[in-house]
Amino acid sequence: MGVIATRAVSALHRFRRRAVTPRLTDPAWRAQAWLVAAALGLAVFMIRVLGAAWPGQFKIFFPDSFSFINAAKQTPFSPGFYAGERPIAFPALLFILGRSTVVTVVVQTFLNGAAYLLAAATAVRLLRHDEARIVCAFLVITIGIEPRFALWNTHILSESFGMTLAVASVLSWWRFSAQPSRPRLHVAGACTVAWLTVRDSNVPPWLAVGVPALFIASYLWRSADPALRRALRRWAVATLVVCIGVALAQSANGRNRYATMNNIGLRVLPDPELTGWFKDRGMPLDDALRQRTGFSSFDNNWDMLTSPDLAPFRAWADGSGQREMLISYIRFAPHWIGALDDDLPVLLQTDQSGYDAFGVAKRLPDPPPAQIGGPTTRTGLVVWTAISVVGLVLASRRRRVQSIVLGLLLASTFVDLYVSYVGDSVEIQRHLVGPLARMALIMVLCLGVGIDAASEFARVRRSRPDDAITVAAQISVQTAAESALEPTGS
Repeated sequence: MGVIATRAVSALHRFRRRAVTPRLTDPAWRAQAWLVAAALGLAVFMIRVLGAAWPGQFKIFFPDSFSFINAAKQTPFSPGFYAGERPIAFPALLFILGRSTVVTVVVQTFLNGAAYLLAAATAVRLLRHDEARIVCAFLVITIGIEPRFALWNTHILSESFGMTLAVASVLSWWRFSAQPSRPRLHVAGACTVAWLTVRDSNVPPWLAVGVPALFIASYLWRSADPALRRALRRWAVATLVVCIGVALAQSANGRNRYATMNNIGLRVLPDPELTGWFKDRGMPLDDALRQRTGFSSFDNNWDMLTSPDLAPFRAWADGSGQREMLISYIRFAPHWIGALDDDLPVLLQTDQSGYDAFGVAKRLPDPPPAQIGGPTTRTGLVVWTAISVVGLVLASRRRRVQSIVLGLLLASTFVDLYVSYVGDSVEIQRHLVGPLARMALIMVLCLGVGIDAASEFARVRRSRPDDAITVAAQISVQTAAESALEPTGS
């Protein structure tokens, strides 16, 4: 028996030496090996997410799920499709997939897993040092397989598709910042438009950060090609038009009144100062409305939506009330930020188990320790933010455009967090899933570019004085394409 084992080990060793070892130095073979490994990993991910519920148990039971199905029934060939109660991206996906629940669950699980694999591959491609590549790719995959994010693949809701398109948008802007060009800009713009049309809450952070950044860059980025600067302006205008279209459609179809009523009942009426301000702005405050203090529009058998004595309030909420609510997010920003800060520990720590109807968390690994996959506490958010800022500062010397773009994306995540919180007081944890997943991804990318820049600096410092010029020259050659397109004065 021992002789057989020895011969087997010897044969395996000869096979590795003759067949495997030479191929490890072949880039084409390595690329194919990584592709096979990624495909197998994606297959395992899909099996674990779909699990024992496959194929017949994926039922829809959320009211929002039925509204998405109803929107998809309008079809993109009907004007009503574009003015429905939901932004068009997810209903369009449902329409393409024949409004099949099972097919949609499978496809969005595949797309979501593939998006995070693409993110890991992009990190490996854009980062230059192995330590940065390994850390960044590992953390990206960690985010992708976290149950609190992956479980949404099993529901007919826009969260899964929204996170997938968020990954695509972030990656496309990162690729553009690494090597700016018009084709990469067009890809980034198209991905951003898709992301904007999947959830209306994605509009405010892009309006606040993305559109101004494109306009400013188109005028101040003097070293960029004039055609590229004109393209930046065109995409600023295009995305602005998309944002306005999404906002107007969601306002016109009446869905925003639910969020307004929810906030009045749960957040405004319990606060005398807010109540007085809204009363002065036209809110019809009477005993019937005061009795709804602490209730949403869906409580007590939807009483706020059907009670005859609240008809004046509903008329106000359908009209000027939505505008006054938006104004309050700016007028009382310190108050809303304080409320968000109070609720932040619960919102960050939630595992979304209340939505895990198909037991996804039981079949996927637990989140990693020490919050290495993104913040889950208030302290973790502060630490991760500090790490991200340090990473961007380290990268700003040789990766200036990357640090600027990732910094703007990071800033937009905090706008996203704020708007998603104040936008509706019902199902806040669910509404923050997309913003938190996007924030975690961008923070990991900031960490990756920071490690990459620090590794580069450390290699130069460790080199002997005679070798320092050689190392610097190698780095210069490696970054020549990027440096030629980066702004010299930004």
